[in-house]
Amino acid sequence: MNLRLNANAIITNNHGQILIIKLKKGPFAGGYCIPGGGINPGELSFETIKREIKEETGLEIKKSLEPFGFCELIHYGKKDHRVVLLLKGKGNGALKETEEGSPEWASAEGIEKKLIPFAREAVKIWKEGKNHFKLLDEECLPSWCL
Repeated sequence: MNLRLNANAIITNNHGQILIIKLKKGPFAGGYCIPGGGINPGELSFETIKREIKEETGLEIKKSLEPFGFCELIHYGKKDHRVVLLLKGKGNGALKETEEGSPEWASAEGIEKKLIPFAREAVKIWKEGKNHFKLLDEECLPSWCL
């Protein structure tokens, strides 16, 4: 089974809105996700998030990030296991569209309905003060479970 470590974040602005990205690529193109991606060898999780947010949204995160949980995405049929570190932080500023997607600030109320499964569960545990969830096989985000 292949193992991959990722980091994703819930970034809120001064208005309490959450940074989300409307995806342009992959099986969830058109769906919304929270920013993040794979951790490179030698890279710390908070460095990954800052890099990914800059790449995906154009926003520079200058304040500190803190971990709030993790999740496991396991697709037994594809022999893939992702462990995702979940961080939270603050950010403000103009966003720019990238090849990855179209970023926007969205109200935290009812946001889960428009998010892809992984992001929906991450926001849910963040709101509930929990620290872990798992998605198995078909529940997994297919683009991460290949």
